[in-house]
Amino acid sequence: MSADVGYPYRDFAREQEIRLYATGLTVDGDLVSRPPGIDWNPCNVIVAGDLTVSGDLSWSSYGGGCFLLVTGDLRARNIFVAGEPNVVVRGDLTVSNGVFGHDNYGILVVCGRTTARIVINTSGFNMVFAEDPQAFVMGHPNHQNVASDIDDELELEDVLATDLLDHGVANVPAIRAALVAGRSILRPGISSDAS
Repeated sequence: MSADVGYPYRDFAREQEIRLYATGLTVDGDLVSRPPGIDWNPCNVIVAGDLTVSGDLSWSSYGGGCFLLVTGDLRARNIFVAGEPNVVVRGDLTVSNGVFGHDNYGILVVCGRTTARIVINTSGFNMVFAEDPQAFVMGHPNHQNVASDIDDELELEDVLATDLLDHGVANVPAIRAALVAGRSILRPGISSDAS
């Protein structure tokens, strides 16, 4: 496990349990890593096999980090990762809408194929893919190992729909709400095969 997960889980063994789902996991609805209003994630999760979420997967931590390791494939409507989590998918990542990572230098690693409508990483979040995602990709080249589908001179704010900006800055809750609703977050005139 430690070959894939950089999070120092042994340092926090007394404060965070590690939950093992030995035969995969299917969730009807959304899967959220921590209760609302709590910074510290109470557990780390290993799914031995496939993880299927019929809704959205939200995995975040702002109080020291956490990890989610899926040894098989991960399927969800949207993936939201934020803060300091280590999220590792050893198989394929299949998302019917968007993958959105933001804040604080967390990381998403996908060892198989990635399929989604859109993949975004902002504010220091990192993403590593075994192969180019089959998606429209937006992110800073210093924080991902694949090319962005927008010109390096453009910022996220230059391509987002204007109603997703707050005083010219990307509005994270609005972006998330648009992805949950399944609507395009791109400004008219910004086109991609994936959007």
